[in-house]
Amino acid sequence: MKKLLLSVSFLIFLSANCYSQEAALVTSVEGIKEYSLPNGLKILLIPDAAQSNVVVNIVYGVGSRHEGYGESGMAHLLEHMLFKRSSKFTDIKKTIADKGAQANGTTYYDRTNYYEILPATDENLKWALDMESDRMITSAILQSDLDSEFSVVRNEFEIGENDPSGVLNERILSTAYLWHNYGKSTIGSKEDIERVPANRLKVFYQKYYQPNNATLIIGGKFDEKKTLSWIKEYFAPIPKSKNEIPQTYTVEPAQDGERFVELKRNGDIQYIGMAYHTPSYSDKEYAANNAIISILTNNPSGALYKALVETKLSTNVYGYTLTLKDPAYSYFACEIAKDKDINTVQKAFLETMNTVPQMTFTEEELKRAKNELLKQFENTYNKTINLSVALTEFIGAGDWRLFFIDRDNIEALTVADLQNAAKKYYLQSNRTWGRFIPEAASERTKVAETKDIPALVKGYKGKALEANTATFEVSAANIIKSTEEGKLASGGKYALLEKPAKGNKIEARILLRMGDEKSLSQKSMIAGLTASMLKLGTKNRTKKEINDQIDQYKINLSFGGSVDGLYVRLSTDKANLSNALNLVQDILKNPSFDTAEFEKLKLETKNGLEANKNEPQAVANEELTKITSLYPKTHPYYSETTEESLAALNKITIEDIKNFYSTFYGGANSVSTFVGGIDKAVIKNFLNAAFENWNPKIAYKRIPTQYFEVKSNDKTIQINDKTNAVLLGKINLNIGEKNPDYPAVSMANELLGGGSFLSSRIPQRLRETEGLSYGAGSYLQANAIDPTSDWGIYAFYNPAMKDKLTAALNEEIQKAINKGFTKEEFDSSLKSWLQNRQTMLGTDEFLVRELRENLDLGKTFKDYEDFENKVKSLDVQKVNTALVKYFDPKKFVVVNTGDFVKK
Repeated sequence: MKKLLLSVSFLIFLSANCYSQEAALVTSVEGIKEYSLPNGLKILLIPDAAQSNVVVNIVYGVGSRHEGYGESGMAHLLEHMLFKRSSKFTDIKKTIADKGAQANGTTYYDRTNYYEILPATDENLKWALDMESDRMITSAILQSDLDSEFSVVRNEFEIGENDPSGVLNERILSTAYLWHNYGKSTIGSKEDIERVPANRLKVFYQKYYQPNNATLIIGGKFDEKKTLSWIKEYFAPIPKSKNEIPQTYTVEPAQDGERFVELKRNGDIQYIGMAYHTPSYSDKEYAANNAIISILTNNPSGALYKALVETKLSTNVYGYTLTLKDPAYSYFACEIAKDKDINTVQKAFLETMNTVPQMTFTEEELKRAKNELLKQFENTYNKTINLSVALTEFIGAGDWRLFFIDRDNIEALTVADLQNAAKKYYLQSNRTWGRFIPEAASERTKVAETKDIPALVKGYKGKALEANTATFEVSAANIIKSTEEGKLASGGKYALLEKPAKGNKIEARILLRMGDEKSLSQKSMIAGLTASMLKLGTKNRTKKEINDQIDQYKINLSFGGSVDGLYVRLSTDKANLSNALNLVQDILKNPSFDTAEFEKLKLETKNGLEANKNEPQAVANEELTKITSLYPKTHPYYSETTEESLAALNKITIEDIKNFYSTFYGGANSVSTFVGGIDKAVIKNFLNAAFENWNPKIAYKRIPTQYFEVKSNDKTIQINDKTNAVLLGKINLNIGEKNPDYPAVSMANELLGGGSFLSSRIPQRLRETEGLSYGAGSYLQANAIDPTSDWGIYAFYNPAMKDKLTAALNEEIQKAINKGFTKEEFDSSLKSWLQNRQTMLGTDEFLVRELRENLDLGKTFKDYEDFENKVKSLDVQKVNTALVKYFDPKKFVVVNTGDFVKK
């Protein structure tokens, strides 16, 4: 009887304990539900039935703001270490690669996050939850792993050191902040990165990687009830930390005078930047400050744009503020050509900013800024996978609901709010840009400390949410079945895929093919400039009106041009589709080609070209192309050097642009694709109206690509004062996608250096094993029609490691050729490759691009499926045979660029 009582008591205890571990609903705001576990873990569920993928994103409340003396870069270094090993997962990167997941980890001032995006299956979701729960508390943090990884992180640091504008930003912020860690870059000090011992890193890990310091986000397609049960299974057993999570308490004092810093390094473009102390994300005045930035930098109505770009003193100007937990900063910067007097630009920049506190803002400016900021909100909110990752920033800033509160604050903004914020924050004494200037009497700006965020968000419900329960099967067969294809009277082709999308978002792509080999000779620069001119004004709309309508109608619109044609990329939603297409039609059919805008575009293009003269990757790519692509100068595909491009740019006139447009533009060879919550009738009316009776003067004829037999070459180019080096290599292959060997060649590249998430041989050797490179791998680019392809490799590394990296790379390639890949490698890579392709089918951006390419090349998604089946039919011997047959080291061209002299 006593035993029975004990058993009953034990069962009651177990039942009570299990019940106590259930996730409790905390709140629900606009389709996002927050739950919590007794151990303190916060859970956000964002279901979206229209999705075919699921994302798992876990956010920890630790970033560079939490680092102490000697710990700079520790939060970021720890992020790298969590991709090494844990108790269940002995090789996390391989595990991720084997699943074919799109995954990453990121670190910033207030937070660190890790996410995985996968096709929405129970198995995938459980795998991600299992892995994240395991590495939350059982990551090994071994000194041997740290010894190889610190040099990878150092290489990432060195890549940033190559960018003068980025380094200037760091110097300005470190001068603006005397005490707070927002003045230190998240990547940290190279010396700290190199010296931190594993045991100290592990203490940092154990302090902050706890369930009561984490928020787990699940977004996309999933069963809520099952998901909560799995979260309970994997995370509930993890105990709450024994000690309280340390909170920072440093408050930056009010700045007591303008500050100045100067940076001198090798480069081709001059920069001016400036920072102001401004509110934290939870402060109501954050929205007003963000609107002021939008107004000041607006192209073409902003005061900074008019003072610097309209006058051709600078090629561009921009500004931003960040979503930070503690009082933050706003940053403005501009580019100046090397032949311009920086003192003249400096004077104009500073004088314009000095007038901000006295500026009178208008209702029109406020409306324009609100449209821009609210469009940004909508674009984030209506893409569930992106939203699930983007919430990382708002959680870091204090609470995810701040995202909606900021939206509410934007909607409620008044002109008076802007005037008050401008007077408060844009004082000269609150600015850091360069030199320190003593003042007898200075005004001071004190930014309010972070408010009580729980009180601010308590009871917040947000706006009513429209339910979206429709689903879409992402298979080649269903895509073919659901797609309507047609041909216009003009000769153009279209494909329309109507499918559920959150917010009825629509992705569209338009391609206008044009010209032939003879007529497009030496027209590459003109083709690009003509496309860039389209958005700068029409006969019916000014550039300002175009930009205003792009924000008003929640449009993302870009035009890109080359000798291959005009590429149009459009994103909008169903409610604004008609207005968006009317705008596109006007831009395509009625460009004004304003002379003043053309001169500004030429200056901007010139600056971009000159900026690349001493940029290692650009120099390496130019040299590699010159060696491997042997088209004559008269051929449209001839690749100009930077100097040739500058000379060509200098000669081009606005009349050349007008002539190119009138000669080559037309709808006879248009290819248009639309995916998402589309209105087919509206789209067809647009296509007929836009392309009917619009014909080019020269008929389109496809320009075939050519194969060039090139011998092995190894070239090194010295570029002074560049702490990061670049290796680029290429082999020209005489095959295309139609070649029976192409599937095997494709998988050979996948195994050698192109596999997902650093899983293949080259990144495993250069990054994971030896820590020589932050990024290394290979790629394969094949033509769908012509027998031309190229296999390329790349690596970013410390110049001092050149010989070691080159030896390791060559050894790894030769080993693969001599001994081949193993069956286990092939099977794992194939599984990952198939999973990744399935993930891609779940993204509208991929579908709309693939539909456009299929129409253009006479293919369908049946070809997509057939290629997968060909790859599935391969075995490792066929892949090894293809590797030996096509990847000939005697045809391998390699270019290294960087500072190989500096010690």
